[in-house]
Amino acid sequence: MRPFPRLLSVLAVASVLGISTPAFADAPAPAPASFSQDFEIFWQYVDENYAYFDARKTDWKAVHEKYGKQVKSITSKRDFVAMMEAAVAELYDSHAHLATSLPATPRLVPTGTDLWAEWQGKDAVITDVRANSAAERAGVRVGMKVLEVHGQPVAQAVTQFGPSSLATADPVARDWALRVALAGPRNQAVKIKVASAQGQVQEMTFTPGVERPATPLSSRSLGEIGYIRINNSLGDSALIAAFDEAMDKLENSKALILDLRDTPSGGNTTVARGMMGRLISQDMPYQKHELVAEMRASGVRRSWVEYVSPRGKFIYKQPIVVLAGHWTGSMGEGMTIALDGMQRAKIVGTRMAGLLGALGEVKLPHAGFIVRIPNEKLFHLNGTPRENFVPSIVVDPGKQEPGNDAALDVAVDLLHKQLAVKNK
Repeated sequence: MRPFPRLLSVLAVASVLGISTPAFADAPAPAPASFSQDFEIFWQYVDENYAYFDARKTDWKAVHEKYGKQVKSITSKRDFVAMMEAAVAELYDSHAHLATSLPATPRLVPTGTDLWAEWQGKDAVITDVRANSAAERAGVRVGMKVLEVHGQPVAQAVTQFGPSSLATADPVARDWALRVALAGPRNQAVKIKVASAQGQVQEMTFTPGVERPATPLSSRSLGEIGYIRINNSLGDSALIAAFDEAMDKLENSKALILDLRDTPSGGNTTVARGMMGRLISQDMPYQKHELVAEMRASGVRRSWVEYVSPRGKFIYKQPIVVLAGHWTGSMGEGMTIALDGMQRAKIVGTRMAGLLGALGEVKLPHAGFIVRIPNEKLFHLNGTPRENFVPSIVVDPGKQEPGNDAALDVAVDLLHKQLAVKNK
């Protein structure tokens, strides 16, 4: 029997529901030899189940050699957690994480960061700033070059977070480390020095965070177009009822905008399917899975397509646009590619968070915490890996001023044009 897909990230759902993420607490430490046993359990689990070694340059055997030696000298749980964080970072995968943390553990990307950045040659460039965030209020803008992070030259700061066990250099790893550095430690404000496009140098300090309503979603009418924004609640079962209520109020709208740009913490398939079921009139495939471990163990490929079924007192049949961006994460990404693959919506915005796959987990019995890694690959119905999906209409974040919403304007204009053609 096929195992049920593990699409629910407990850390993500904890964030959505306002529950504190499990943090490290002092406790009686296991015997040092137990740390070695836990590391072996972790390493073997990843070796057998991690779904994305083909997309990573990590030398996993070198990871075993490096940390297998280090763990022998570790005598405290705090040091073991720190070592395990470094070991997981060798995958440079923002979806892989420990279900525990230290005060100085980096914030999760994208949930805990206000900035998206990439290396462009030798320059670390801000390519997106989260709307309504502390960074936006502090004055960080798209196009700025990062010069320093926490008082260190940015190139030096990034080396503290990047993987050290690569078979060959990988630009993806360098971009990943840059974003982790800019997210900053959980117990500190982010301090950066940046240069504007005009060369003006500024120092900025902010604690990442975004202002949002306490409700699962926000909805309103934009003339004849309905608008629903999900408030990072895709792991909250209350969202299903809230979505039903919003759809009832917008039943007579001529088109709908579904805004998934604030879903960085992921969620679960029950909530997502509950929402999508209001938008389709028959059972439809929406996402493809592949269990890599079975192929690795047996040489026999295992893949399947998951379906969504219609539900609710009426099915919404009008045109839909989905807004997506760098803070569309995990289940938000799944919904986006699903509605695109079912040809039920046009997608407007930027590339999404690019979180890899569906999560599996292993509990380390002596240390007592869980490690989660992507163990299933996920695909658009057309075969495109979810993390590589690009919206059909891309909106450049650099063309947006604070207080304006360029992607929303594009979506409204697109739907008005569709409705005008339909009404001819």
